[in-house]
Amino acid sequence: MREFYLRLAYGMKSIPRKYKQITDDFKRKGFVKKIDEVYCFSKGYLVGSIDISRGGRVFLCPFGNDKKDFILNGLPKNVFQNDIVLVRLIKNRGKVKAKFVKLLHTQNSKILCYLKKIKGEILAIELKNPRKRPIRLNISKKSLLELPRFCVVSVDLSSKTIQEVIGPLEDALIDEKISLFGRVQDFSFEAKLLADSFGQEVDSKMYPNRLDLTHLPFFTIDPDDAKDHDDAIYFDSTASELYIAIADVSEYVSTECCLDIEARHRGFSVYLPHKSYPMLPPNLSENICSLKEGKTRLAFVWHLRLHKRSNEVIRASLFEALICNHQNISYTKVNSLFEGKKISLDSRVEKSIRDFLPIAQRLRSKRLKKGYEFFNDEIKLKLNNKGMLEKINVLDEGKSHIIVEEAMLLANQEAAKLLDTHLEKGIYRIHQKPSESRMNELLFDLKSIGFMIQNTKDIHHCIESIQKQAKKKNMLKQIDRMIIKAQSQASYSPDNIGHFGLGFKAYSHFTSPIRRYSDLILHRILKEIVTDSKDSGRLAYLLRNLSFYCSLLNEQEREISKIEIDFKDRKYARWAQEHIKTRLQAVVIDENYPPIANALTTITGARLFMMDLDVEVNKLDVVDVEIMDAEVATGRIFVKALKKMDIECIEKN
Repeated sequence: MREFYLRLAYGMKSIPRKYKQITDDFKRKGFVKKIDEVYCFSKGYLVGSIDISRGGRVFLCPFGNDKKDFILNGLPKNVFQNDIVLVRLIKNRGKVKAKFVKLLHTQNSKILCYLKKIKGEILAIELKNPRKRPIRLNISKKSLLELPRFCVVSVDLSSKTIQEVIGPLEDALIDEKISLFGRVQDFSFEAKLLADSFGQEVDSKMYPNRLDLTHLPFFTIDPDDAKDHDDAIYFDSTASELYIAIADVSEYVSTECCLDIEARHRGFSVYLPHKSYPMLPPNLSENICSLKEGKTRLAFVWHLRLHKRSNEVIRASLFEALICNHQNISYTKVNSLFEGKKISLDSRVEKSIRDFLPIAQRLRSKRLKKGYEFFNDEIKLKLNNKGMLEKINVLDEGKSHIIVEEAMLLANQEAAKLLDTHLEKGIYRIHQKPSESRMNELLFDLKSIGFMIQNTKDIHHCIESIQKQAKKKNMLKQIDRMIIKAQSQASYSPDNIGHFGLGFKAYSHFTSPIRRYSDLILHRILKEIVTDSKDSGRLAYLLRNLSFYCSLLNEQEREISKIEIDFKDRKYARWAQEHIKTRLQAVVIDENYPPIANALTTITGARLFMMDLDVEVNKLDVVDVEIMDAEVATGRIFVKALKKMDIECIEKN
């Protein structure tokens, strides 16, 4: 049903038989019209999914071309997270608001709850929306008493019965199940069987038409614990030629096969601090597609000739090839190499890395004349065997990240340019520039805390000036966070409008087909272009649902982000529960009551809710706080503000 409503939001030329009755009913009620042989929702009506924030506010995330989320009030009690609803847009005092019309589809009749004794009765509290009224279950008190205290259960809303016992909320090992609830984790028997049928090794003889590049010393740079190696690089400094090899997933995952359907349903891989849940079965994601060290693999390769002085791409070609990853190296080891430490490296790989670094640095400097660099800590949580937070690592990106990032950005740009040259529509990664109202609000806030705002319409120059001031004030990360918040989210679109943040006229996602379905779609389209296929029908088939795919991917990306944030918040909250009265430093990011702060020390990155205010706080104030309480169910940490601090006095982790 979800896919049907997504497609209908963009317009459908024909309605599948199983949805004809629904469509006819909608036409009678005026919700749907047929315009120019296309079925679509009538003007003034929107369909979308429900998103309930941690604070209990309800938003509509519209399907289709409308990018703005709407706040919904007065929803019926039977509407839950991710449900699909129909709304009508109405004007009230000059503002457009969304009014609930109809519940179209319940994502799942099962919700996650934890059991709690309230006035002597054991009731079910919805875990991800605890402000909703507790649920009285159709289960005997005796049966409920046999369950552990604060037991997490899956509840069927229609029957008010327990469908599955997850485990006690006090057990940190159940956090995975809580965060991933509702997401399909296991692959079907058919998908695993098909994935395994490709075997463990690539037989080069089966691919006589592919260019054999196995002699070139390709290398991969990845995190220490990476299992899926999407991309490999080789730079020939003599010829000034860069090769960017990407795992050729589309060779194994054909359109509409069982692997494709499951990959589309997931959209992305999920990465938790201790474990990943891949988009594709393990034999594909961790083996036959993955560019493993010493193994021959199928790749889709960009061969770029760079100008020796300007480093501009002066010639680009894209082709299918066979490659061998001569060495897999971690980011940490490459950074150590540039710090002068001795590490074991293939001599040709080391030469390629050393030769490409200055090129990558120049590419980056040139890119930042139009694009932006925002500083944000990359935080990695380390868990112990009981699932509790043991350590927080703030990762330093260093020179190794510049090498990988600039190579991947080149490949993604060239892919988008190829789309732009040959097609009117594609699958682009877009980022709109901030609206005038959002920019004015940002500049007002910055001016109120002492920043000098230049009178210019050049947004890039304005932001650059703000960042320079922030650096002098030792507030760069906090100010960057404000600037990012003032912008729209990057998203997928069939129409190219450029990428504001990167400063690119055209950009797409090409480099991670093992973990992103968007890249797999792009590979299929580009293969039709570069092979100059006479089968125009196949290309038309690949292009026909791009609007739907982009909308689906944008929704899935939001869901993945929520899963990962939900998991981290709960780990932070468990740590805080065991460290009541601990003092730490934090920066205020939202001054509205209750003020919200981000931890700067001890549990770096944790969200803190300031309940007891002995001091008045404003946005970007740095404060000394004390942990008062924590709720594992909601992932919230409550603190008391003790005193304001000078940001330069913040102790390092």
